[in-house]
Amino acid sequence: MPNFSHYVSELIKFWNDLGWLANFLAFAAIMLPARGKIKAMMSRRRQKRRYAANNKMNSASYLEWMQRAISKIYAGRELVSLYGKKYPAIILRPSKKFLYPFSDLCHLASTDIKPLRLSRLQKDYLRFLGDSVKRPKMKGFATKEILLDERGKIVAVHAQATNYQQNLVTAHILEWELFKRYKKNAEITDDILSELKLRSAYHGGQPPLQAVLKPCDAFPLISVQALVIYKDYKDPNNVMWKAIVAQRGENVAIKPELWQIQPAGGFEVYGHEDDDLDIQLRQGFDVRAALFREYAEELYNVEELSFRSDGRDSGSILAEPHISQLITLIGDNKASMDFLGIITDLTTLRHELSFLIVIDDPDYCRYPIIGSSEAKRMFSLSMAELKTTFSNQNVNSSSAGLLQLAIESDRLKSLGISSLLETADAGTPG
Repeated sequence: MPNFSHYVSELIKFWNDLGWLANFLAFAAIMLPARGKIKAMMSRRRQKRRYAANNKMNSASYLEWMQRAISKIYAGRELVSLYGKKYPAIILRPSKKFLYPFSDLCHLASTDIKPLRLSRLQKDYLRFLGDSVKRPKMKGFATKEILLDERGKIVAVHAQATNYQQNLVTAHILEWELFKRYKKNAEITDDILSELKLRSAYHGGQPPLQAVLKPCDAFPLISVQALVIYKDYKDPNNVMWKAIVAQRGENVAIKPELWQIQPAGGFEVYGHEDDDLDIQLRQGFDVRAALFREYAEELYNVEELSFRSDGRDSGSILAEPHISQLITLIGDNKASMDFLGIITDLTTLRHELSFLIVIDDPDYCRYPIIGSSEAKRMFSLSMAELKTTFSNQNVNSSSAGLLQLAIESDRLKSLGISSLLETADAGTPG
């Protein structure tokens, strides 16, 4: 009967007979588990690097420098000004009252997504963002041109198809480029724009303020945002107006940890990254539906609206219960939705279509505001709390601009809400 040493000898002989295959299997057995560990370690390192950079970009010293740099480059336009603070964003107001459902506000000029060859810097930026970017190939709509009348008021927005990655490497990267310039040299020179190669490319030789309206070889994803103000009836002895605000999470690609008015997000198609049919883009070009999606996602955590995982029709968005409820309230004159204007964050040169939603219905406040994975915390703030928060916290520039426009709006003035938000001395938010 063969003993144990015989079995070992036969095993060694068999292994040697396998030759190169045995060596390959042994190498794979060692390296495959190690590869996963190395990948996880690199991901953690990128995340730590991203957190450290974000902390510095949210510091008072950098924000003050950024404000001065942006003011130097884009001098001449009205900057957002709220509660004694100026923000690196400009305001564009509408030339007329665009009525719900806003079908005449945006026009789709092209559904072709232009190929884009990435530079080394753009590839570095994507590696820096790492896993904070969830669906880089998701289709959406970028600003092609914003048309103004002779008074500088919005006539229409012309858009073109893009994807989220193109937006990241031609628009969001501009803030990163600016921060890298600050770390290298904090002096604000007269020719600072010439040192910012990607921002100069976005401008395309145009005057800076004209470039804001007509990007060159860039694909800034249009955003939608809305200030939701509702009357809270939960305590019958203390009925008051409240606004929905969030503090963004740490591990998000854009503007982490800043306070933000939500819903806010990209004007994207309700679809899948693999969708490439022209009809899907054309049907998805609906600014009202884009805002409703963000409303359901960010206030009520309706994750199924973040992207389409099955073959359902894009029009099914309007059947989602929270969205259907809001549409009904608007139809019953218990809610309103107004277009206020466009806020352009000058750090990223992205344009945010800004809306005001006001709801006065006793049943509405009984639905809890849940939030989404992008928010660290959600708040329903009284007008006094909203004013205090936006006076003292680091606030997203576009959100500050939205609140400024809302305070100026006829809607909030007629309801007596503007007076609750204005400064006591000047009667204005600036």
